[in-house]
Amino acid sequence: MRYFVLLAIFTAAMFLSMSVNRCEAEDVWVSYGSSKDIDIYVMDDTIIGDSSDNNKYFKVSVKEVRNDELIRIVDWHFSQYKTDMWRYATSEMDGTHSTAVIAKNELFEFCMNKLGWSYRIDDMWYY
Repeated sequence: MRYFVLLAIFTAAMFLSMSVNRCEAEDVWVSYGSSKDIDIYVMDDTIIGDSSDNNKYFKVSVKEVRNDELIRIVDWHFSQYKTDMWRYATSEMDGTHSTAVIAKNELFEFCMNKLGWSYRIDDMWYY
C-alpha cells in the first residue's frame, strides 16, 4: 500500500513539474462576427505594445475562422496620438489611412487588458 501512495505522489509531482515548465502560445476566442459568420481568435503571443510621451500603439495578429476552418490571418495595428481617440489599420486595408475604433470592440479590449493599459469610452469612441 505504501508503495502505491509513493508512486501516486511521484506521478503527481512529475505531472505538476511538466505543466509548470510548459509555456505555450494560445489562440484565444474574442468575438463572433455574425455578419460574416466568422469567429475571431487572438494569437496571444503576437500582442506587442509600446508607448512614448505622445504615442501608444500595439500590434496583434488574429485568426479568422469559419466552421472550424482557418480563413485567413489578419494583422491589426492600434494607435493613439496624445489624447486623441484610438485608431486602427489592418493588413487587409490599403495602408493609406486608419479608422477610429468604435466601442464595443472585443479585440481592442482584450488586448488592452492583456497589456494592462487603461481606456475609457466616450460616446462611442475609445480614449
